[in-house]
Amino acid sequence: MTRDPVYSACATFANELSGQGVDHVVISPGSRSTPLTLTFAQTANINTWVQLDERSAAFFALGLAKQTQKPVALICTSGTAAANYLPAVVEANWSETPLIVLTANRPPELRGWGAGQTIDQTNIYGSNVRWFAELPIANELDTHWFQFAAARAFQSSMGPRPGPVHLDWPFREPLEPIEDADLGQPSDPIQLEMAETTLSSNKIRDLAQLLEQSPRGVVIAGPMVQGSQWRQAVENFCTKTGYPLLAEPLSQLRVNFNDVAVLEHHDHLLRSSWSTRVAPEIVIRLGGPPTCKALKKWLEHHRCPMIMFDPSNSWADPSFTTSEILNVGNEALNAIAEIINPAMRDTQWETAWRSANSQASAAINEILDTEPLLQAAVARDLGRHLPPDHLLYVSNSMPVRDIDSFMNPHSSSLRVIGNRGASGIDGVISSAAGAAASGQPTTLLIGDLAFQHDIGGLIAARSLDITLTVVVLDDQGGGIFSHLPIAQVTEQAVFDQLFTTPQHLPIAEIVDALGIRYQEVSDAATFAGLIGEPQGIQVLRIPIDSALDVDQHRRIARAVTDSIELL
Repeated sequence: MTRDPVYSACATFANELSGQGVDHVVISPGSRSTPLTLTFAQTANINTWVQLDERSAAFFALGLAKQTQKPVALICTSGTAAANYLPAVVEANWSETPLIVLTANRPPELRGWGAGQTIDQTNIYGSNVRWFAELPIANELDTHWFQFAAARAFQSSMGPRPGPVHLDWPFREPLEPIEDADLGQPSDPIQLEMAETTLSSNKIRDLAQLLEQSPRGVVIAGPMVQGSQWRQAVENFCTKTGYPLLAEPLSQLRVNFNDVAVLEHHDHLLRSSWSTRVAPEIVIRLGGPPTCKALKKWLEHHRCPMIMFDPSNSWADPSFTTSEILNVGNEALNAIAEIINPAMRDTQWETAWRSANSQASAAINEILDTEPLLQAAVARDLGRHLPPDHLLYVSNSMPVRDIDSFMNPHSSSLRVIGNRGASGIDGVISSAAGAAASGQPTTLLIGDLAFQHDIGGLIAARSLDITLTVVVLDDQGGGIFSHLPIAQVTEQAVFDQLFTTPQHLPIAEIVDALGIRYQEVSDAATFAGLIGEPQGIQVLRIPIDSALDVDQHRRIARAVTDSIELL
């Protein structure tokens, strides 16, 4: 059998990616990418997913990579197909999600001469990728070069700051195999070692001493896909120091620790005047920038020393309140905890936070338990009723904010993730479907505008054997704007036209036309039953009266403030 040199190069590359740890490839059909498509589809140990629309395909791969925490390969043809990857690549960059983007291209001699589907793909994703390379024509080099290119792509994607890698593959015709392609046997994977930055023993001792001198501290945890790996270190640290933990659900750290004050309602606490009376002496920050705006303002107001653990060297501090950045991970935090003297704990500081959180919880539940099902109760009840070992994917805009404000997961095995890198509302259904494709039962909480943005993702998902419940909060437009100051200074007609943009999307008709199970939910008991035993793909629409929802949020804020005013 004659070995086609192009297909041999592609096979060497694909086999190396598989050997390094790539388990999934997402392919959008196209002509110029034929060598990559046929090769990856025949590569052992790589699961093949076919998504027609490149934009949805990229977000599908993003969700799959977020859930598995390993690079997912993406394959498309040349031209605008590659351009449609950009939104997901941007999100992957800022959320530090590993992707290996493989775009096919025309060979150099066809570019700039009017050939169809030919655009400038050189570094098309700009600074959003960790490594870009235009590969040589596949039959012009020894295949060993492509093995090293694959190893470098994997390492670059999974480096200290994970993210997307882009390799542009030029192919000449014929694109089909000259003979039956002999893919050969995989070579042994190239061995790579990831560098890890550690703290010196002197630095660990100095930090421990600084913390012992600052008993009134807090730990803040923003979005962290890998946050569960920090749990033991965070528990040890907070137990030793007595620092309250202000962790949003997307950090994977809003769980019940034995002797740690976990503040699930810090958003409401920090909106009140009570927040001015609890001035921290020091802040430890983990993960990405927090979602909570009140927390951001609280930090900016007090401007105390803040130490950020930043193993990926992201410098993610839009408030510029960080005083020291440590490019180290959970091992360093644990090492500091090991030598801290627990006598430093300030019990009055801990008690103040615990009492305020308890009062806030009672005030919130009193309202939510006696009123119609609106966005706040949905967010709270997802934490109460989703099964263990489940994944909650959260859309941006109001859903992620309500999850932060009201959710207290009942199970430490419930993972909560979202696209908080660039924080867009596009591609969210595709991302959740990709996460579910890992085999993890998944529920998506999404607003009606984000749902409308990615109906194509729902169309693609309907043919998959996945467990995905899509919970659509339908307030018929951009309800988040009603919570912003612009709503108070703009005429209602102008505000609706330019901001809320009512859509009146016929969600029931759309879902029914796709042959997907659909149910409208208006009470908490029905909602709890449907999310507690998810099966296949289903869409649950919860109608939300925007005016009632805004009013409820405001009354909750006032009730919390009143409940803690005298503490």
